Amino acid sequence: MNKDTILKEHLEFKKTSVHNINKLQDIERNLKRFIHSSKKPLNKFKEDDLNYFINSLSFQTRTMNDVKAYIKVFIKWHYPDWSLRFRNLDKICKQQKPQRAYEPEQMLKYKDIEKIVQNENDLMWKVYWLTLFFGGFRISEACRLLWNQILFEPKGVIIKLHATKTNKDFYKSLPEEAEQLLKELKKNSNSEFIFPSPTKGGECINRHLVWERLQRLSKKALGKSIPAQIFRHSIATILYSDDRLKDDDVAQQMGHTKDMRETYKNMSIDKIKEKAKGLWIKTKDMTPTEREELKKMIEEQNKRIFELEEAEIKKQKEWADIVKRAKK
Repeated sequence: MNKDTILKEHLEFKKTSVHNINKLQDIERNLKRFIHSSKKPLNKFKEDDLNYFINSLSFQTRTMNDVKAYIKVFIKWHYPDWSLRFRNLDKICKQQKPQRAYEPEQMLKYKDIEKIVQNENDLMWKVYWLTLFFGGFRISEACRLLWNQILFEPKGVIIKLHATKTNKDFYKSLPEEAEQLLKELKKNSNSEFIFPSPTKGGECINRHLVWERLQRLSKKALGKSIPAQIFRHSIATILYSDDRLKDDDVAQQMGHTKDMRETYKNMSIDKIKEKAKGLWIKTKDMTPTEREELKKMIEEQNKRIFELEEAEIKKQKEWADIVKRAKK
């Protein structure tokens, strides 16, 4: 049985537990890369081949964790003797704790988005940048938006989304400046997609097109190239930092689970301290349950402060070592 046939059978097995098409495509893409990383037939693969493949990857931690998980499941599924053939499988495919993708000083401000939109000369792309930012969308998520997901209501525009992981609907809103341009774009639209591909009929724009355009645009508008993912991180940081907003309401707008919130809270140490101090002011007339919840929140904030301070100390030490070596 050749490699691709084996992979096809494995994907059928995975479909019994994975129903998200994008996830299945990701599994297929990465496993195909693994099984074709060597010219050996699969029955000749050993631990050295796995080590070589893992060490050849240069993905970010979250992506690497996904790839390791895919491979680990595949190996246990395909090799009856996996525990002998891949003796250190658990260690090789061990999940790593991801570091923060961005630092607080990298976060975009409202004025940065304004500059990007002002320097953009295409109406569709103006709407895309505003929607990506204010909606807190993932790049591909925004690309695939359909007009039938948009609800123009008296007090603002609402975007209806469906989360495949939880099988639940949730809603995002956009501010007035984005709403007006969205309405203008709709007047001349002949596609079911809000952001149709300029070259491929019946399709939407893709993340690669977004990346290419943003690299040029951000360099012109901000004097530097920025990654598209920073839009989502930036608006999340702005909203979570606003003491007038409840974290649960922000999580609804962002489509965050509790575990995901910390990933997008790219706040400075001072801001986290400020929020932690402000929590005590709200303790008047609280019920025992509310006090317990508040206590947990403060403990989480203090833990985050400690982690940031430790990271800062480490960074300063590394810099001191670099300076020291440079003087020699």
